Amino acid sequence: MQFLSSRWFKLSISLGLWGVLLSLTDLHAFRTQLSSIPTNWAVVGLLGYLLSQVLSAYKWQVLARPLGFLQPFRDYAAYYFAGMYFNLFAPSTVAGDFGRSFLLAAGRERLPLAIQSVVADRISGLVMLLWVGMVGVLLAGPSVLPLSGRIGVCVSALGAVAGWQLLPSLLTRWVSPDNRWRRAVQNLVGPYAEAPRLVLRACGLSLIFHLLQFGLQWQLAHVLGIEVSVWALLAYIPLISLLSGLPISFGGIGVRESGYVLFLARVGVGQEQALALGLVWSAIVLAANASGGVALLLSPTARRPFTDPQP
Repeated sequence: MQFLSSRWFKLSISLGLWGVLLSLTDLHAFRTQLSSIPTNWAVVGLLGYLLSQVLSAYKWQVLARPLGFLQPFRDYAAYYFAGMYFNLFAPSTVAGDFGRSFLLAAGRERLPLAIQSVVADRISGLVMLLWVGMVGVLLAGPSVLPLSGRIGVCVSALGAVAGWQLLPSLLTRWVSPDNRWRRAVQNLVGPYAEAPRLVLRACGLSLIFHLLQFGLQWQLAHVLGIEVSVWALLAYIPLISLLSGLPISFGGIGVRESGYVLFLARVGVGQEQALALGLVWSAIVLAANASGGVALLLSPTARRPFTDPQP
């Protein structure tokens, strides 16, 4: 089991998937697709992605303030981008999430609360991602996914909201106060239970974040000459994001591109076009993560825990 969770196993999954994809791809057509992307679009795409991460850092600040973290936004942005940089050295986003939690806490004493803020940030993003996918599934028509898939997306989106509202009271009624899962849920939901406007604000920011990233990918599809319904793409991109976020590959590489190929094939998009879309988007994600290293170089608050470690 330890081998299955190692970075080498996940790297082999990424490389193996890429090997399969390339073996089934017309490489000449694939290179032609990549060469059709203007350099200025790649720059705009990267800047747009970085802007979405700045927005996400602001949402994290909104969710962390009720927990007592009152740092200015520039610190949140530096911690968030530093976390993106840490993701380059781990098979999933766990390293980045723990890294920005550690930077926000500035010591072990407040680390659990800082982790709690990151978990709230992740949950709000996941819930709104499911809702974006549900809208796409409902508007794209029955051909976009099998009936079981469409039902699964809708149930997940509605169930996520119902779970946030009902789970704490259900655990209070049926689970012992000493149960660690009950305490974890209460600690997570408690600071936001009496602040519905704050929760709605965070969800609104998440929605803008996802729509901004969707808009960039839709524009990239247009640049590549991919003819696909905007609603079908709106249904597929959240599913691809969820798959690439699973800790089964290195940074989602291989899984992300396979998702584009498999889903877009359902609406008649060629493998070379879908693979080019996935590769360019993965390159943007990796370049943005690499830019997070600048935060460690330029932000004294982000460097402090490494230059002046806590005892």
